[in-house]
Amino acid sequence: MKFEVNTKKNFNAGKKRLALAGVCRFDSKTNDLLQLVDLLIGAITYDIKLSKGIVSGASHKIELVDFLKNKLGTKTFIGGFRNHNFSIFVDKTDGCDDVANRQTKKEPSS
Repeated sequence: MKFEVNTKKNFNAGKKRLALAGVCRFDSKTNDLLQLVDLLIGAITYDIKLSKGIVSGASHKIELVDFLKNKLGTKTFIGGFRNHNFSIFVDKTDGCDDVANRQTKKEPSS
C-alpha cells in the first residue's frame, strides 16, 4: 500500500497539483482489456518509431500496424488521430526526434 501512496504523492508534488487521483497495482496478465490496450499503444508507438527511423521494421509488427491503420482509415499516427470512436494524442515532447537525429547524424571523417 505504501508504494501506491508514495507514487501518487510524488507524482502530484512534481505537478504541483492533484493530477493523479489514485494508483492501483495489479498483475496485467490477469486483465485482458489491459493487454489489448497495451497492444494498441505498442502498435501506434511502433508506427511512429518506424516513420522516424528509430526501428528498422519487423514484418509481423508492420503487419499489425498496417492492419490497425487500415481499420481506422489513417495513413499514419505521427500527428495523432481522431475519429468518432478513437482518439490518439501524440506528445510532441517525447524525445523521438532527438533519437532519430542522433541516429542519422554522421560522424565527421578524419
